[in-house]
Amino acid sequence: MKKQLIFIAIAAAGALAACSSLAKVSDVPTRNLTVNNTTMRQAIFAAGQKKGWSMYETKQGVVDATLSRRGHEVQVTIPYTDHSYAIHYKNSTNMYYNAKKNKIHRKYNQWVRNLDLEITRAAEQF
Repeated sequence: MKKQLIFIAIAAAGALAACSSLAKVSDVPTRNLTVNNTTMRQAIFAAGQKKGWSMYETKQGVVDATLSRRGHEVQVTIPYTDHSYAIHYKNSTNMYYNAKKNKIHRKYNQWVRNLDLEITRAAEQF
């Protein structure tokens, strides 16, 4: 009985820790940029490569990106035009995503924010 109570306490503590690390999913709204000497597609792929994302163009004007870190995986969709892009949540594994509450592990937002900043940098650098 004592072992069961300890197991329940540990499980409850783990669940509370997971819940406290959840945050609202922050998609990146459409960003308009002036792109010099390159295309938005090139900037997106360069940024993704630099930040460790796997990038796949699923159709003209849409890139799907996947990031895997220590057993966690996130997938985003990046629709783009010649001078704009956005980043939208697509799927995840091991990130405690809750569709009803639109919440996910807080690291997701950090990874997406870093990708967003790098796309902006890459577009400005070329």
